[in-house]
Amino acid sequence: MRKTLIALAFVATLVAGCGSSAATDRPQASGVPASGTSTGPTQTAQGATNAPTLSAPKNLDACSLLTAAEAGAVLGKAVGPGAPPVPGAHSCLFSPPSLALDAVEISITSVAVFNPAQKSIPGLTFTRVSGIGDDAYYVSIGAGYEVLNVRKGQNTFSTSIILKGASDTKLMDGEKSLALIILGRI
Repeated sequence: MRKTLIALAFVATLVAGCGSSAATDRPQASGVPASGTSTGPTQTAQGATNAPTLSAPKNLDACSLLTAAEAGAVLGKAVGPGAPPVPGAHSCLFSPPSLALDAVEISITSVAVFNPAQKSIPGLTFTRVSGIGDDAYYVSIGAGYEVLNVRKGQNTFSTSIILKGASDTKLMDGEKSLALIILGRI
């Protein structure tokens, strides 16, 4: 059973990383050149200084971004404390103590693979979302599997809920709720 959850966590991480790695395919943030290094403040035509809009990424621990009570509230059942699905993982899995497959996963992802402009491909649908962080998008595999990818500055993460019998809308609403909690902590 734990192996199934680990496999699902791995798939969620892969889905979060889907996208092109070519620099020309990714939108560039204001004040940051294509190489990813900041050139410092820039001058406008009026001479005012504009600081780059992206901050340095924080060293985030996925398990510190949610409590078991918050994850359990979204699932509608008690879950144990969050734990990485495998040692050294940059993700945290909150699951019930029973053998149920239901779970909440939070994964810290790389800003280099965050690609909200990714076009949908057969089997994967990418849908941009507004009002969550600096940028966000859902990746849908369909049939009850949605992953919300979020960027705040140089920090990116994904939220995913595995809940047997839940509609895609319920999963997406729950993932959005979790993302808003996490955004308040980073």
